[in-house]
Amino acid sequence: MRQRIAMKFHAGLCAVVMAAVPLGVLAQTTQAPAPQTVAKPAETKATTAAPIQAPAASGAEEVTDVTVFLKKKSSIPEQNMRIDTRRASSCGFFGSDGSADYIADYIRDTTGSYDANDPNNFSENSPLGDASREGGSTIFDQQERGTDESGAETGSSGCTATDRKFAAGRATIARNDKTIYQAFDFYDQKKYPEALEMFKTAYTKIGYEDAAFYIARMYLEGLGTPRNPKEAIVWFRKVAEQPVDLSKPHPFDPKDPEYMNSRAEATMTLAKIYLTGYGVPRDQKEALKWFEKAASIGFIPASKIVGDVYYYGNGVPKDLNKAFRNYSEAAKFGYAPAQYAVAQILEFGEGDIKADPQKALGWYSEAAKVKHPGALYAIAVAYDSGEGVAADPQKALVFYKEAAVGGNPDAQNAIGTYFYQGGLLPKDEVAARQWFEVAALNGQADAAFNLAVMYMKGEGGPKDVVKAYVWFAAARVKGHENAAAAMKAAQAQMTDAQKAEVETLFAPKK
Repeated sequence: MRQRIAMKFHAGLCAVVMAAVPLGVLAQTTQAPAPQTVAKPAETKATTAAPIQAPAASGAEEVTDVTVFLKKKSSIPEQNMRIDTRRASSCGFFGSDGSADYIADYIRDTTGSYDANDPNNFSENSPLGDASREGGSTIFDQQERGTDESGAETGSSGCTATDRKFAAGRATIARNDKTIYQAFDFYDQKKYPEALEMFKTAYTKIGYEDAAFYIARMYLEGLGTPRNPKEAIVWFRKVAEQPVDLSKPHPFDPKDPEYMNSRAEATMTLAKIYLTGYGVPRDQKEALKWFEKAASIGFIPASKIVGDVYYYGNGVPKDLNKAFRNYSEAAKFGYAPAQYAVAQILEFGEGDIKADPQKALGWYSEAAKVKHPGALYAIAVAYDSGEGVAADPQKALVFYKEAAVGGNPDAQNAIGTYFYQGGLLPKDEVAARQWFEVAALNGQADAAFNLAVMYMKGEGGPKDVVKAYVWFAAARVKGHENAAAAMKAAQAQMTDAQKAEVETLFAPKK
């Protein structure tokens, strides 16, 4: 249910189409990836021990703690944990020896290693992992870092005992917390006021990114509260400005390029709010800032959008080099629209970027691997013309078909010509007319002209001079050089009634 709601939200509010215009003979429109909603976290069972109870008549299996030599010993399995240095009181800073727990975090998160000797690793069942257990005269650390009168650092270095107890306490609260699940349940039932309050409770208690994200969405859409874009921005920023957590999965997957985690989606939504002026003044520079932020946290499609902004000069001076750098960065990560944009620039060269048709063909090939329609068409043209590869009409036809089915108008027009002429495909004027119409409806100038010719001649269907004139006019709007003359030829064949029909069709709407 949340997925459907999210899709409606983004389609109606924040869908942003930023595409590369045709460069050379190739054309492809790239849509900004549609965001996906945050999945409801899987509920986990609480692992803390319950207080001692007297055995019930049903048996001793209800007792979760046992007494050993007058001291409690937890019956739950021992669990190792590690301090989150960003939430600790002292261990998130550089020590006097020049070391930092940030470095340990980085090494651990990038290598996947777990060092049992790391002082920041500890068992939550140990005294320092439980503030209620014996481990010192007070729960506050007696050796926390400080400075003496001379300014010299005193106390222990690295994470302190208080840090460990604080981390363990947070872990216990998080394990037992149910507020986020209750909030999602209210949301799924469309009990939006209750959901909003519970999301706020969950965020205050634990700091869930998902809670802040849904609060922002609800303010933006007016669910359970009056619509308030400014308040939505406040909550989106709480998510977007969180520190990067290297232990979390990279937000971009080439196999699922439209997927966004909460942070990427919050950042992209902020960009779209300012880009479209949704509830706030339009601010293209602020939009660019958030697109660049999304790119910096690893959401690769944002790099393509940043490239588009600089390529077209949307709110900033046009800068082909910046555009190309952003396209290239996204292309390296396997994002097909960016690979296509790089190939378009390299095919013929632009500005001070020299043409490199062979490298362009390589990038088209990479994008074609994931069925990018524009790239498939470019490969088809290469095999059709023998440019960069040995000419192979059969292979060209295969790529034209894939590109046409994928929605590329140029390829759809090409398939129409194959059916119209016959040869590699059987001559079929009905099929040709259908493909020309599909391509013409997608804005392809040659297809509009070809469809008009078939209407004028009565090929592949009934003759209709009025429709021929309309499609010749469409071809003229798209820049077809022969369309104006063809319109005069069609008009010469019209009856007075047909001319009146055309005048009605082209009359300004009241």
